[in-house]
Amino acid sequence: MWLAVLLSCTGADEPAVRAVRPPPPTVAEVAAKRTTEEIRTSPRNLEVNYQMPAGVYIDVHFFGGRRWENVRDLIVDQFGPLLGEEVDKQGREVKLLTRGTLTIDQGEIDEIEVSLPEPLRRPEAMMACGFSGLADKYLEFSGEFRVTQFQGYRRILLHRVSRESELIDKVTAQKKQDRIRHLQ
Repeated sequence: MWLAVLLSCTGADEPAVRAVRPPPPTVAEVAAKRTTEEIRTSPRNLEVNYQMPAGVYIDVHFFGGRRWENVRDLIVDQFGPLLGEEVDKQGREVKLLTRGTLTIDQGEIDEIEVSLPEPLRRPEAMMACGFSGLADKYLEFSGEFRVTQFQGYRRILLHRVSRESELIDKVTAQKKQDRIRHLQ
């Protein structure tokens, strides 16, 4: 009896269990999936469907590098009404708002300065502005702490309440690299 079972199992050229593989996707399916993913992750879609994270005072992390005209209403909701406009020495627009200042370079928000409602420690100040509180290296200066190349920002300045204090009362985030200044 065992011999019959053994011979019946070994006689077939094909395996007893076949793996079922789905057919490869068609070109149209791949194109449709790519289009859906591009729409879902597009900057404009992120701006339209924006939800402010819980515990964030002003979402500086979200606004840096975005086009001013696309996020103007969101900025007014978080920063308050526009108080005035100026042009700095480099020809960039400066928007003065109730809770902070925006510097706009070629239509994109480049630098954001926010006064915090109360002095906070470094990690709490970073989280109040939408950043991770896990910056591992702070450069310490007499009037500020500085974080460089963090979460897509070139520099984040955490301004101290006083020279000897560890508390932060203002945050400045700079998105783009320094512009080359021509000496005349």
